[in-house]
Amino acid sequence: MKVVADPWLADILQRDVYRLVVDPAQIGNDSLRLNDLVERKPERPIFMYTKVATAALPIVKLIEQLGFNLIDTNIVFDKPISSNPTIMGHCAVRFAMPDDEAQTVEVARQNFIYSRFHLDSAISGEVAHTIKAEWVRNYFLGKRGQQMVVAVVDGAIAGFLQLLYRSDKTLTIDLIAVDQAQRRKFIASDMIAYAETHCGQFKQIRVGTQIANVPSLRLYEKIGFRVAEAQYVFHYHG
Repeated sequence: MKVVADPWLADILQRDVYRLVVDPAQIGNDSLRLNDLVERKPERPIFMYTKVATAALPIVKLIEQLGFNLIDTNIVFDKPISSNPTIMGHCAVRFAMPDDEAQTVEVARQNFIYSRFHLDSAISGEVAHTIKAEWVRNYFLGKRGQQMVVAVVDGAIAGFLQLLYRSDKTLTIDLIAVDQAQRRKFIASDMIAYAETHCGQFKQIRVGTQIANVPSLRLYEKIGFRVAEAQYVFHYHG
């Protein structure tokens, strides 16, 4: 079992933040204590998070014994890249440009309700909104993501699709959002189709969403994605 510091999230939450990586060999070690895993100032609060495969029940039990709370179940979908994806054409879709930053960040700030940060009652809504906004800003700062697709309606950014390029030829949707006023207009599916046809030679496209986010689950299944794996998401506040 080890912890990996997350300084970016720590800066937003104003506390020590770590990702917990569980070693199956540690299962059954009742002497484990979270405070033994990290070096931190005793007066500073701590936040930790981890993801565990839903089938790994012994690890789930260990995580719960350490004081973590189940926040979410993350469903991961994938599908082969389509050579001729359907584009409905209800908006203009293109790659993001530097001038899109302010509008895109605001779309991210205002249009997430199902993320693990929004579902965690110990994290305020304002802070959860800020996490998503700064996540997108990191793309424009060159700190996260290899490409971004945006949808434009009446001259304004109506949605975005932040992408990661994986070495195994997988195109990963890192973050996706559509402005609430523009939903049910095929904007999300058009952005995904655009990415499939304009982002190079990838074999498959992958995305994760929360089990509580029923609209997203239905969308991905409708456009050909299939469930690849599921993970429990745990948070610890101390």
